[in-house]
Amino acid sequence: MKKILFILALSLLFITCKSKKNTTAAKPANYITYTDKFKTSTDAQTKAFLKKLNAEGEDYSVLLLTRKFVGSELTVTAGGKEIYKGYALTDKGNGLAETLRIPNTTDTRIYDTYTKQEVLLEAGDLKKHKFVYVAKTGRTQTPFGVAYSHKLRAMK
Repeated sequence: MKKILFILALSLLFITCKSKKNTTAAKPANYITYTDKFKTSTDAQTKAFLKKLNAEGEDYSVLLLTRKFVGSELTVTAGGKEIYKGYALTDKGNGLAETLRIPNTTDTRIYDTYTKQEVLLEAGDLKKHKFVYVAKTGRTQTPFGVAYSHKLRAMK
């Protein structure tokens, strides 16, 4: 009888014990697209926009922060230099939070201090596309959505 109780208690112990889960968290991926399939601005509007940002040269791309930026502090760095540090807030009228000129010769990082998440824009992709649209998705697995494009979207 004692052996049966001992075996039963031992088997209950092994059944209830769980193996330790892997504690190394994987870096969240980001949703990346390459598209020109949207309503675009005219060539004159695009040239005026690039001139306003002084981003007409081939060494520059334009970073447009779009949806779901609700005032959290962002830091944008490229090549170790801080390009932007501020509180981005999406304007519901035109859908933009910020527009920045970034160099496309080095990788660019966007870090959200509130959610402690970042997105890396690689120099190879930046060199191929003039406009980069970054939106927050609100998801933990894919915190940012990135769309690379050759064209400027139409603005209201």
